[in-house]
Amino acid sequence: KENNTGYINASHIKVCVGGMEWDYIATQGPLQNTCQDFWQMVWEQGVAIITMVTAEEEGGREKSFRYWPRLGSRHNTVTYGRFKITTRFRTDSGCYATTGLKIKHLLTGQERTVWHLQYTDWPEHGCPEDTKGFLSYLEEIQSVRRHTNSTVDPAIPNPPLLVHCSAGVGRTGVVILSEIMIACLEHNEALDIPRMLEMLRQQRMMMVQTLSQYTFVYGVLIQFLKSSRLI
Repeated sequence: KENNTGYINASHIKVCVGGMEWDYIATQGPLQNTCQDFWQMVWEQGVAIITMVTAEEEGGREKSFRYWPRLGSRHNTVTYGRFKITTRFRTDSGCYATTGLKIKHLLTGQERTVWHLQYTDWPEHGCPEDTKGFLSYLEEIQSVRRHTNSTVDPAIPNPPLLVHCSAGVGRTGVVILSEIMIACLEHNEALDIPRMLEMLRQQRMMMVQTLSQYTFVYGVLIQFLKSSRLI
């Protein structure tokens, strides 16, 4: 670890659905002075997908430091400690953006691809009105995960999905809870949302922070059932 304590505000979250372990890292949005620790964690844990559920700034307040370089800028590469990050491409899809990053470990010269999926439609207060758009974001996560799992390092066969917002509990919890409950529907498992949320909170406190966020998860599941023609 690069920092003296080895501490980073992040939690491993593991849930079993459909005979498969769903592995996440829920973490706070990086600060300017924690970017090196953030990328160290990404490297050590073999993270292939970073899911960001916030803009860098909302209402004039910083929500997350920009820890990856902009595409097309003079500085499309940034270095944090032992890691050099390069932006290779970016695709905008309405309410989210998909960015391909290359991370290079400067001591070993080893390189990896990391996908960055940023949801950009979350309002400063409350929750998104467009559950269909949020569902398309979750589908993009699934699609990229299938791709990365087919090309992943055999030493890390099931890398965790890293999810962050600002504090790493509210919106982060919405993404994780929504994805897990959709997996329950797809595998015909019991749909016990309160119990699943309790399991998540045992692994990271305050997951899904507000009543409106909790209600939003139900809206996402209803939208999933409608789009799957199950209701």
